[in-house]
Amino acid sequence: MRPTINVNESITYDVKRRLGAFEKKASQVVASALNRAMTNVATNISKETRKSYHIKATDIKKTISKTRATRANIDAIVVSRGNLIPLDRFKVSPRKVSPNRKTPIKAAVKKTGAKKLKGAFVADVHGIKVFKRQTDRRLPIDRLFGPSVPQMLDNDVNRRQINVEGRNTFYRRLDHEIDRILSRGLQE
Repeated sequence: MRPTINVNESITYDVKRRLGAFEKKASQVVASALNRAMTNVATNISKETRKSYHIKATDIKKTISKTRATRANIDAIVVSRGNLIPLDRFKVSPRKVSPNRKTPIKAAVKKTGAKKLKGAFVADVHGIKVFKRQTDRRLPIDRLFGPSVPQMLDNDVNRRQINVEGRNTFYRRLDHEIDRILSRGLQE
């Protein structure tokens, strides 16, 4: 997922016009506003994802990388990259190891509800993990996984909300940065 805020010539021209005598600081103003918007987008990615999925913020933040904007390169990028997340990182019930369990365990990846996992079991192998046998025999077994964070973010409603919040933050911060430059200039 790549949230987008497009900075085109008309925005740059408007910033230069509003700065007047300080028009040389336009790229600095736009870069600062973009960086603040990028931070807001990263926060909203975590917030919006956790509304729909049983996942911790730290698991989401591990997948997010940011590239900051500079005066020379006015591009701020937030990208989420990651692998499938083990099922035990979501909501699994019961989490206790019980070799003689008769009822199937339940797992809830989304907050809409839990699903019974027939044949799955919980084992303590360097921590609690969820496994399932490949056949009726004891071995081999596979560890069960849920979706990756980028897959969770592939939701039009969440993406739209994140983009709207990011854009609003960008324009709010643009006004703030312009006011800050102008007030400093008048004091000198």
